[in-house]
Amino acid sequence: MKDIRRQQLGLLPGVALAATLPGITLDETGESPLFGYFFAYILFAGISTALWATPKDPYQGLLLPILAVIGLIQDTLVWYLIAWLSEVRVDSVWWALAGAFVVRGCCWAAVWILPSGTSGTPTPDGTSTPDGPSET
Repeated sequence: MKDIRRQQLGLLPGVALAATLPGITLDETGESPLFGYFFAYILFAGISTALWATPKDPYQGLLLPILAVIGLIQDTLVWYLIAWLSEVRVDSVWWALAGAFVVRGCCWAAVWILPSGTSGTPTPDGTSTPDGPSET
């Protein structure tokens, strides 16, 4: 599975879990919050695909905290964009940041835990070791 698909699969529970936070309301009109969920997911998926800020493996040294900060800023701004474009309500920047933590954590977990479909196991030094018996 491609990295972008694994990240998008992580967005499904990420947006749903972030919507359970008390400061984020997916539909303030009192009707079904399903439209707000789908709208939030589509916007997160589109922006996360355009601006990739998820490391492919956890062994990237200094790049890891840099991508974490960039991803949190990106996701916080996406929550405000969603609130501006739809009936989703975000009470404060702290709730947007908390939602960003949840969404980003789920994305990273999906990219790191779900199988990638590539043969080989990544090692801490960035190389890959083949899985299974060697053909030589």
